[in-house]
Amino acid sequence: PKDVGGLIFKEQEVGYLAGYLAGLVEKAKGAHATIGSVGGQKQPPVDRYIAGYQAGAKKADPGVKLLNTYSQDWVDQAKCKQAALDQISAGATIVFQVAGGCGLGALDAAKEKGVWGIGVDADQSYLGAQVLTSAMKRVDTSVYSTIQQVLAGKFAGGTNAVFNLANNGVGLGKISPKVPKADVKKVQQIAKDISSGKIANIPTSVG
Repeated sequence: PKDVGGLIFKEQEVGYLAGYLAGLVEKAKGAHATIGSVGGQKQPPVDRYIAGYQAGAKKADPGVKLLNTYSQDWVDQAKCKQAALDQISAGATIVFQVAGGCGLGALDAAKEKGVWGIGVDADQSYLGAQVLTSAMKRVDTSVYSTIQQVLAGKFAGGTNAVFNLANNGVGLGKISPKVPKADVKKVQQIAKDISSGKIANIPTSVG
């Protein structure tokens, strides 16, 4: 319909940043490590986050081992907590939650076991010092931009507006102060390279 506009996000771009940061953090330990992700269900937005995360981690540390689990639930925190605990038992020292409310259980598992957790959609650093960063989907930015278009008489319905790193539609939340500034700068450079198109064709599907 001409009075409807879709808001599409390139979750893979911010997933890549989160994964790159995770890879740097693990590589600093001097040995190839294992990182994980817990998705709610195998759906395109979830897989875009995870595919980007895995690609970014591999870029920072080609030898990193990747684990991924789908909880098949968006609400039951116990399911995501168990999925994260299983990954941690298998060696994961960073767990990225991509499972909404269920994923809070994964971050709780990270806190309990003293490993890093990565939040999703919003800045979840308020949940504790175990949160390395968050892969944010800037719904606020996208809605505000759409309202501005309507007020200016420039709203083009019947199409999808795409939000990415370049237009501040996605981005990382607060990065833990425990991360070396040099690594933060590397991540910021990667963000610039994605925005400029220097890094392109980031994967969007998980095998």
